[in-house]
Amino acid sequence: MPVIDIKKDLSALIAQQMRATPDAIALEDETTTLTYSELDQRVAVLATRLRDHGVGRDNLVGVLLGRSANYVIACLAALRAGGAFLVLELAYPPNLLADVIDDSKPIVVITNSTQANQINADVPLIILDELTMGSYKPTKSPKELSPLPAEDDLERLAFVSYSSGSTGKPKGILNPHRAPVLSYDLRFRLSDLSPGDRVACNVFFIWVWIFSSFSFLV
Repeated sequence: MPVIDIKKDLSALIAQQMRATPDAIALEDETTTLTYSELDQRVAVLATRLRDHGVGRDNLVGVLLGRSANYVIACLAALRAGGAFLVLELAYPPNLLADVIDDSKPIVVITNSTQANQINADVPLIILDELTMGSYKPTKSPKELSPLPAEDDLERLAFVSYSSGSTGKPKGILNPHRAPVLSYDLRFRLSDLSPGDRVACNVFFIWVWIFSSFSFLV
């Protein structure tokens, strides 16, 4: 039997956990510790900005950040805005980064001021370390925004990553919500994790996010 609701998308499952354990530690890096409630607030603010940029179903949000709490926040905000996040590696050479952005055509890219100069493309940028993390007043009316996808729309994109290109031109790998949701359900049925445990990750956080009161370390 499933241990999570496999009929809901990733964003809905994470929001469900945020409501269930608002005071539990959700996310940590070297400088930041956030409860689920605090994480929820930061994701909501950034998701509103992304919606203002026109992010909606199957639209890509590039994420060019080091492994950090902000990396996770950016990915979750892309999902909450109804879109998908595009993995942009800091190690990409300039030509490869330009090719990936040109091929994938993200609506907007989230980055920091130290990485922004790596992007040589005509794409809007959200510079996280230049933003205040308080509330954000939308610039568009609700009627101007794309409708949010349904929570059971598991065939829409969750994230896109690119192959290394070792066999030719790098190719975008499209990952719908259904794939990681089913993967998580299997992992949770096989794991012996319990509340208070921590999971460390240095790859895509999407594969090891824990929908329970566990800390996530980046």
